[in-house]
Amino acid sequence: MAILESALTYRDAGLCILPARLAEKRPALDGWKVFQSVLPNEQQVRTWCAQAQAICVVTGAVSGGAEMIDFDAEGELFDAWRERVRREDPALPDRLVIERTPSGGRHVAYRCKAEVSGNLKLAQRRVVVAGPEQVILYGKPYKPRKETDGTWAVIVTLIETRGEGGLFLCAPSPGYEPVQGDLTKLPILEAREREVLLEAAWSFNEHWPQAADPSPPQPSGMDGYR
Repeated sequence: MAILESALTYRDAGLCILPARLAEKRPALDGWKVFQSVLPNEQQVRTWCAQAQAICVVTGAVSGGAEMIDFDAEGELFDAWRERVRREDPALPDRLVIERTPSGGRHVAYRCKAEVSGNLKLAQRRVVVAGPEQVILYGKPYKPRKETDGTWAVIVTLIETRGEGGLFLCAPSPGYEPVQGDLTKLPILEAREREVLLEAAWSFNEHWPQAADPSPPQPSGMDGYR
C-alpha cells in the first residue's frame, strides 16, 4: 500500500504521478506521453498504482513547474556541487528536496516560478577505453564509439536535468530513499535561484562536443529517463 498511498499524496500535491517499470526506469503505461500535459485523475492513479512496483513523476508545467537535477556516476559530484551552490546562496541547498537513487546517485527536486526547459545535460566526461567492446562504468553499460583519431571512447553524463516532458522515478519505489525534504512540499524557486543550481552543475563539465565552442551543453530532449 505504500506506493499507492504515496502516489495519491503526490497527486494531491499537484504532481503528475504514473506507475513505472523499475528496471526500465520508464512509465508502465502505453501512450503515457499524454500526461506530459494532463494530470491523471484520482481513479486513474488508484487503478494504475494499486499493484505498481514503482512510480514516477512527470516534470515540467504539468507538475507545477517541477524540475529535477540528476547526479549520476554514483553521485560523485553531488557534495562538491552542493558546496558550490552554498557559496553563492548559503540557504538554497537546505531548501531543496533530495532523494538517494539505487545506484548511489542523488535526485534534487524543486519547482520554479519561471518556465523550465526540456532535459539538459549539464556535466559530462569523456572516458577513453581500449576498444569497441561494451564497458561498465559507475555500474552502467556503455557502448564505445570510434573517434576521428581512431580512439575509442564513451561520454558519461554526470549531471543532467529532467525538465519539460521529462520524468524520474521516486520514493517509495524500491531503492529510492528520501534524504532531505518531501516531494509533496517542493520549494518554489525564483529564476535566479534555479540559475545558481544549473551554473554550479555546468561548472563541472569536462566535455564539449566542439572544442572551439566551450559553451554549456544544450538541451538533450527525451533521450533518457531516471
